Amino acid sequence: MSDDGGLRPKTLIDHVFWYLAAGLMLVMTGAMLYAVVARYFFNRPPIWSEDVPRTLFVWMVMLVLGFAIKLGLNIRVTTFTDMLPRGLRLAVESSMHILVLGMIALLFWQTLPILELKATQRMLSTGWAESILVWPILIGCVLAFLYQARQFADVVQAFRTGKDPSGANMSGAGMG
Repeated sequence: MSDDGGLRPKTLIDHVFWYLAAGLMLVMTGAMLYAVVARYFFNRPPIWSEDVPRTLFVWMVMLVLGFAIKLGLNIRVTTFTDMLPRGLRLAVESSMHILVLGMIALLFWQTLPILELKATQRMLSTGWAESILVWPILIGCVLAFLYQARQFADVVQAFRTGKDPSGANMSGAGMG
């Protein structure tokens, strides 16, 4: 059995996002490869060579955002917080989660007027609605908010039971 660091999908929804992101990456790479070959070998670049890969990239990143938060792949330095007493550590961890949830909610809120503005515009190269670049941001925000809220609840539960959110016992040095 290989050690994948816990990065494998476990639930059905995880599998959906895992394979959807992989599929989008393959399609985006294929579209970019086609555009490069058409431009440099045949001197006939497709008109959509910028819009389609960009759209695929935005969808891929924003759909995987929630999954990355669920797996704990967001950057976090805990050297300082690990040395704090349990109560103060809970306050710092809770503040961090509340700030991240607030930032995600703000991003969602600020994206709504952009969606309204882009709803009537079309990409000249594809004829697609410009809003196709905004919808993944809203979807990604919802997924990120849900997974971040779940992490927050897990941290609070871990502190109530005396365990570290990673599963270690919190009764050691610096935690009392």
